[in-house]
Amino acid sequence: LMNYSIKTAFLLLSIFCISIVHAQDDYERYGIDDSSKFFIGANINAFFPNHNTAVLYSGMPSVTQFNIPYILSRPENQQTFDDFFRAPYQVAEYPLESRYRTTVELGLHILYKPLKDLGFFLDFNVAQLDYEQFFTMQVDDPNNNIPGPTLLRFPIIGEENRFNLNLGIQYFYYRGESSRAFISAYGNVNNISMQSNYIVIDNIRYDIFHLNNNSADLQVGGNGIGAGVGMGFQFDLTEVMLADIHYQLTHAQVNLTEQFNERGLQNSLGIRVLWKL
Repeated sequence: LMNYSIKTAFLLLSIFCISIVHAQDDYERYGIDDSSKFFIGANINAFFPNHNTAVLYSGMPSVTQFNIPYILSRPENQQTFDDFFRAPYQVAEYPLESRYRTTVELGLHILYKPLKDLGFFLDFNVAQLDYEQFFTMQVDDPNNNIPGPTLLRFPIIGEENRFNLNLGIQYFYYRGESSRAFISAYGNVNNISMQSNYIVIDNIRYDIFHLNNNSADLQVGGNGIGAGVGMGFQFDLTEVMLADIHYQLTHAQVNLTEQFNERGLQNSLGIRVLWKL
């Protein structure tokens, strides 16, 4: 997967370089910006992921054959669970709403402006998504002194890494003395990798495996493509430093397994600091 992402990144970088060459040929035709052409910087975003694939972490029988009942029934685990629950037990309820948590996205931004109102950019962004929910166990204890069974909640955890590469164009439709407003459009290539998925009962971790290429795997994942649009407001901080506040809306493919190949909208809102080169 990583080799595929590297090859894709080089391909997009080549396209980016070709765009620069063509833009240089158009200098005299459209006018030349007498300021710096190259900018490099870092951004930090609040990332709001699409939740379509979050259910994969729920441990339900419908998403993986190595589900929570499978863990409970494993011969090497049964005695441990029998000693802990001390009565007949079963899963009563899975997570009611499978959702990722809003997370922080960090990245590198490269901008080339051949014209005053036009720029080409390349983004490298990484984020770790967290899934933190609960499932409920029903324990049929006749000595619990309450009407009905005992209900116990236990955590179910998931962690997922996302790498996003965006290659696109910015148009600066407003220019003030020391500020600018822009809109953007871009293509997206992403790599998704599950880092962990497990439940915790009596302070013991039990991993949830997933089917990948007909074999059990703890770290499924894949590559996807998409496209997006954005907008932002840019302003000068010093003679060599500027910043912008930006919003991006990306429609992208998210590949975790063959069964979970979803498309959806991802949102990010952040700030970026750039240095003139």
